[in-house]
Amino acid sequence: MVYFIVEGQTDKALIKNILHPKKENKDFKFLGLKGEGSVLKEIKALNDKDLSENIYFAIVDADASFDDRNKQMTKLIESKNIEFYILPNHENNGDLETLLLSKIDSPNKTLKCFDNYKNCINKDIDNKAKLYAYTTVEHNKKPEEYIKRLNLKNDFDELKQKLKNLFEGL
Repeated sequence: MVYFIVEGQTDKALIKNILHPKKENKDFKFLGLKGEGSVLKEIKALNDKDLSENIYFAIVDADASFDDRNKQMTKLIESKNIEFYILPNHENNGDLETLLLSKIDSPNKTLKCFDNYKNCINKDIDNKAKLYAYTTVEHNKKPEEYIKRLNLKNDFDELKQKLKNLFEGL
């Protein structure tokens, strides 16, 4: 069994989109789903378990610092057989929302309005809210529903390859 340890529903939807129709849900399950803290907690809880029977793969956001997150994850999983991937692309700062927003054709009226709103109220609003605004206005869907139907084409190639490798030999 492959267990994905992810921060939330949008991450879960991304994994399902990448794997569908290649894998059935019975081949994998999700842990975490309640933010960055839940991912770290799930990994720490694996200290007391025999990991040899299953495969574990964690996906987390880099947020403000890829380097800091990479160091944190490397230390957290040392001596465990757990792989990880840091969004948006396993090398830059940001998150899944950063990556998804970068794939939207520019200029986009909804995103421009959102940016104007942020400037107007002089508040730093995160990309989760920006993506939520875009998917709600443009597609009448929450981000996790939007990503389920998103054509990923050549996007997420490195992550796709890592996920493919997880299932080889199962």
